[in-house]
Amino acid sequence: MNEELYNAVFGYGENKVDPFELCAVDFDRIIGDMKLVGYEINSLNIVQQIMLEQCDNLLKTKNKIIELVMDMDNQDDFCREKYGLSFKDIMALDPQHDIEWDIKSGKVIYFLSHEAMHKEEAYFTLFKKSMDAFTAKTGFQYMSL
Repeated sequence: MNEELYNAVFGYGENKVDPFELCAVDFDRIIGDMKLVGYEINSLNIVQQIMLEQCDNLLKTKNKIIELVMDMDNQDDFCREKYGLSFKDIMALDPQHDIEWDIKSGKVIYFLSHEAMHKEEAYFTLFKKSMDAFTAKTGFQYMSL
């Protein structure tokens, strides 16, 4: 474990709890990017960087769908058939503002904000595979509030 990552580990009393124990991401790249822009290297900022990348990936997926159907006359029908959601419901998803995260008891959790809880079914309809892959790769846990 590199020094920056070690310093990002939470400590409780004499026991160390590692919120990144199951996380298989490129920490050297993430910490390098953080240093480049002057972010403090701590566990919460590392989680934030990882989560921001995931939110960006979800937003890219949404934007690809929008580009695909932008000029279609039957946007709603196409989106319902292909993605299980109306075009309007897809447009309402805003991962960068809807998804929040925290570290609790040494575990990283992510969840939808209180204001976005009504979109939970839509998130899992459109992004389930991506969210499952992210959870498997990072060990972060989705929590429904």
